[in-house]
Amino acid sequence: PLPATLLNGAHPFADGAMHHHAADRWGAQITHAGEMWNYAAGFPHPFPHFEGHGLSTIPCKSALWLNHRGERIGPEPLVTGFDTHWLCQQVASQEKPWTWHLLNWRIAAKEFAISGAEHNQRIRDMQFPAFLKETLLGNHRLVKQMAAESKHFLVDDTLAGLAAKMNALAGTNDVRPAVLQATADTFDANFANGAKLHNDDQIRRILHARQWGPDKLRTCAPAPLQKPGAGPYIAIQMQLITRKSLGGLRTDLHSRVLDGADQPIAGLYCVGEAAGFGGGGASGKRSLEGTFLPGCILTARAAARSITGS
Repeated sequence: PLPATLLNGAHPFADGAMHHHAADRWGAQITHAGEMWNYAAGFPHPFPHFEGHGLSTIPCKSALWLNHRGERIGPEPLVTGFDTHWLCQQVASQEKPWTWHLLNWRIAAKEFAISGAEHNQRIRDMQFPAFLKETLLGNHRLVKQMAAESKHFLVDDTLAGLAAKMNALAGTNDVRPAVLQATADTFDANFANGAKLHNDDQIRRILHARQWGPDKLRTCAPAPLQKPGAGPYIAIQMQLITRKSLGGLRTDLHSRVLDGADQPIAGLYCVGEAAGFGGGGASGKRSLEGTFLPGCILTARAAARSITGS
């Protein structure tokens, strides 16, 4: 279902008008421009640059994804990094236009991230020693910044106190402290008898993800949410946020731009995101994160081979 509101994850100036103008100038086609790539976990920018400005998070795999009442969404748990399109569908179908991420400081320091240069200064300013330190020891700086700046990023030493803050932000009494406590207790029960009795799909996915080195660096080893010393608790109010279009200039398998009659325009090639990752909309509605870079590489290789005749 179409939500009543979406946060803006890109500047309103990025409306596609320049692309259509350029395409018309050369007689090219833009196709699948309406195939939006959205994210399920955004929250309002504390200091918005434009109306509806949202921050697109890279959601923590270890966070519990809850509905407006503080109940875990299921039966299949929502876990980032597997199927973003499906995550958006699940969030859009919720009774209220927001969800909650429930986590603790231990998880946030290792896993929480925000997309874009503004909140990734270590990468933006090429501060590689500091980036490595935060990757290994946790990005406490970003967590503290959001806790101080964003009213949608709530921190409390107790789950009951957190429930009160969640209700105050939403302007409701939807989150009962006992329900939030039961949600945490039910998840933590997975660890009561050791790893041999883990029976939770989120834990299984995390264990699988951690088999790959880069994911292991940025994903906590599964542990109880109420693990001593892992607090305080954090709740982040999340909303759907726009990001980009999956469409682009229509091309053939040689990355040549096609005109209105689907004939190649002499000497004009298009690769990567501008080509919709290949032909306009090649990634489809269920595109996964990993399809973006390979699409850029494959279309560029096709263009190079066509240009050089190799």
